[in-house]
Amino acid sequence: MPPALPPADLAQQLEAALALGGRGSTAAPEAALAACLAAMKLAAQLQRPLEHGRAAELRCLHLARLGRYTEAVAAAYEALPLLQGADQQTERCAVLRTQAMAASEANAFETALAAANELVRLARDRDASTALDAAIALAACFERMGDPWQAERVLSDGLRDHGPDASTPLNLSANNCLCVIGIGMLHLLLDSQADEAELQALLLHTRAAAERARELLAQLPSPAYEAPIMGNLAEVMLHQGELAGAGALLRQALALAQQQGLQAYAWRMRISLADWHLAQAEPEHALALALGVLEEMGAHGQQQTVIRARRSAYRACRALGRFEPALQHLEVAEREELRDLTRKMRAQSELFVSRAEAQQVQWQAEDARLEAQQQRQRAAEAAASAERDPLTGLGNRRHLERRCAELLPAAGREQRPLALAQLDIDHFKSINDRCGHATGDRVLTLLAQLLQDSMRASDVVVRQGGEEFVIVMPDTDLSAATDVCERLRERVATHPWAQLGGPDWQVTVSIGLAIAAPYELAALLETADAALYRAKRGGRNRLCA
Repeated sequence: MPPALPPADLAQQLEAALALGGRGSTAAPEAALAACLAAMKLAAQLQRPLEHGRAAELRCLHLARLGRYTEAVAAAYEALPLLQGADQQTERCAVLRTQAMAASEANAFETALAAANELVRLARDRDASTALDAAIALAACFERMGDPWQAERVLSDGLRDHGPDASTPLNLSANNCLCVIGIGMLHLLLDSQADEAELQALLLHTRAAAERARELLAQLPSPAYEAPIMGNLAEVMLHQGELAGAGALLRQALALAQQQGLQAYAWRMRISLADWHLAQAEPEHALALALGVLEEMGAHGQQQTVIRARRSAYRACRALGRFEPALQHLEVAEREELRDLTRKMRAQSELFVSRAEAQQVQWQAEDARLEAQQQRQRAAEAAASAERDPLTGLGNRRHLERRCAELLPAAGREQRPLALAQLDIDHFKSINDRCGHATGDRVLTLLAQLLQDSMRASDVVVRQGGEEFVIVMPDTDLSAATDVCERLRERVATHPWAQLGGPDWQVTVSIGLAIAAPYELAALLETADAALYRAKRGGRNRLCA
């Protein structure tokens, strides 16, 4: 019996397994999936719940990428109880999106919608990435349930509202999903002989999503996305008549899909290549590809891929003059389409999914987004209010401490000058005694306005308490700070205060000035306070540094 490995070795194995099974791993999906299973066992053995949940989430992802959708749904049910912690909500959202999309592919629409709606609920308390995640999941549900137009609206709105603030991987996924939806709509319109203008508009919209996905792929290389994104772009180019570019991209996407073990996607690319051969007037090649895919898929192919393969075989046989097998392929395709339509209608009926209810889900998602935005705004307003003096509108001591915690270390690192001035109204108590506190408050508010008008936007002006104010001037040396404070003292002294207290009424200030270093708030305040005390003893209405 081999000796037991020490925990340190197990921890290293766990890290290696998570790296191999990670999103950015270059390993084939089967190898990545095996690594995730190994990581789950190691994390359980080491009692590492965070890594256990992360590995479980990645397992769901790789099962879905391999087209094993029923297994992915089951794996998601196993993963969700492992992802209950506050620091695991990102992974929980990822599992819910994978579950929604895999369940949609597996025709388990009740599960798909439940996962998507849970994502909508989570978006209420989280960020733009979660909201875009929810839009992707809902779009997948609607598209697979037979309403690609609703799916397109949900996802386009999600990208418009949340894309700018969401993560790059989610933007990539959303644009790729939008392209897939557009291609599905395109096949529906082609079969129904839709208006040419509508087809062209759809092609342009879908091409834009495909190009955007490819741009994002260049910023964030991902082997798992490379084949689908290139293949989707190639399909759009094929329908736009760009045959040379489409053919090259399709072959490249097919090679990547086969190399990565993405069998379901490789079948789809071979059908697209069959359509390319038909466009090139090469029906023999097209028929061989379509029949080969149908034989390999057997009973395991996705229904949409089976329908497309049958239709490609029908067009190829018709072009070759083989009318009897052409009719057989067409009849099977139409029978499969009718079965698919019946299944979607039954699912919509059972789950009460209608356009009105789909719109209601959109409204719920929008309400969640607006509520989250309002909560952030209220939190920001509360934070700002906590740092604001209610009488003058200037910052308070808390604001001074926060801003100096940012300014002082930065100035210290680069040895840049910084000045701090402490300002006090002379004989302020006599103003309150003679004219009342209302007049005293008016003096404070007017002085605050004078200070704000006299200082730069980069300066910090706060009311420290009572009649005392503090000014912080970044990138200001002693000479410049002295000039600023002298001008400020003179401006206060010459202000027409008589309108408040009579013809002989005057307000003046004394100012103490300190220059960094040291780059410490307490030391600067102590130095400025000592200088202010000297200004008061020296007769007031003066500056000391």
